[in-house]
Order: sequence, then C-alpha cells, then structure tokens
Amino acid sequence: MMLAPFARRLHHVGIVVPDWDAAESYLALFGHREAFRGEVPEFDCWCLFAEAEPGATTVELVIPTGGSLARFNKGAGGLHHYAFEVADLDGLTADFARRDLPMLRPEAIKGAGDFRCNFLSPVATRGVLVEFVEPF
Repeated sequence: MMLAPFARRLHHVGIVVPDWDAAESYLALFGHREAFRGEVPEFDCWCLFAEAEPGATTVELVIPTGGSLARFNKGAGGLHHYAFEVADLDGLTADFARRDLPMLRPEAIKGAGDFRCNFLSPVATRGVLVEFVEPF
C-alpha cells in the first residue's frame, strides 16, 4: 500500500484514557498543554488534543462517553491509533476502495478539531487502527 500521494505528515497519536482525571494526569505527567478539545458523538467520546509546544505533533486523549471505546482495553484505555494528515480524504478513500481496503465508515465525519476524518479498517493493517484527517 502506498500513501505517498496522500499522506502529508503524522497528525496525532490517539490514546484512550478512562476519564477526565486520567487526561489531566497525562497532561501533568508529560508537561503538555491542552491545544483544544471537541466532542465526537459518532464515536461516543470527547477528544482532548495535547501538545508539548505550539505546532508540535499532538497526542489525542480520547475520553469515552459510552460505546466500544468505554470498553477498550477492558476500560483501562491505552494506545488506540495513529493519524496521518491528508490533503484529499475522498481521493484516498476512493483509492483504498479500488484496492478492496475498507474504511470503517462509508463517508468521512467531522472530527474533534477542524478536520474531517475516517479510519482504515484494522483488517487491512494487521490490527493497527490508522486514522486519516483532512483539515478544513
């Protein structure tokens, strides 16, 4: 699988944490600051993006409000996914479809930040969940 025409850079790494207290503990432990946060109702979660310094690659702390994320890693959380920034998410999705590589959702959704997103099925990546984000 070649992503070169689509992938720009690593956008973020997603870590599921069990609750807001765990998110705050993460920020304190690593000295990161909150860059922004947003709710993603389609995935039953809030996402808090943390960064060490402005412009650095962010860590997305995913705080479940229900659904499968609340049960992720038996509710303890952990490393969940990594995300690439792409310039053309629809083009990437079409390219994957031509190669029988399914995305998790039929269409991209609004993510927690100023971007649209979708995930490549982990069936195509040996169990690794990869997200693709296209900034607005």
